[in-house]
Amino acid sequence: MTPQLGRRALLRLGALTVLAAPAVAACTPTPTTPPPPDPLAALADAAAQDAATARGLAGRFPALAAKFQLIATNRDAQAVALRKEIDRATPPPTTSSAAPSSPPQGTSYPDQAAGVAGMAASLGAAQDAASQVALTAPTYRAGLVGSVVAGCACLKELLS
Repeated sequence: MTPQLGRRALLRLGALTVLAAPAVAACTPTPTTPPPPDPLAALADAAAQDAATARGLAGRFPALAAKFQLIATNRDAQAVALRKEIDRATPPPTTSSAAPSSPPQGTSYPDQAAGVAGMAASLGAAQDAASQVALTAPTYRAGLVGSVVAGCACLKELLS
């Protein structure tokens, strides 16, 4: 024989359900929006691109190979430092399913003068972009971004 629920028991059960619904809803996770892209990511990508371009120019124009190799070495170091800061602030996912990224392809130029002008323009654009990021970067990142600005200015001066 099964016990029957009386009218009072049903009212209590209904009241408990109404009171428990918000608590259950509060326990479910709300979907989070992904964080905005790190402003240093564009600077790191530009540094890697400049390094690849400078390495290509060093191979094509032996007369300026030492200057282009210096640019490549410095821009590589800047890209690594920026990536380390990005990974420190937002660690990359630990899944091993991510495909390895391919190295950036450098820009090619038809002659040495165009290569020098293009590299100088690219360094100038990187300097300007880093200057803008430095204005809004937190103080603990401003030093790193400031060193990128100064490095780009020095490397651009090397080509003039």
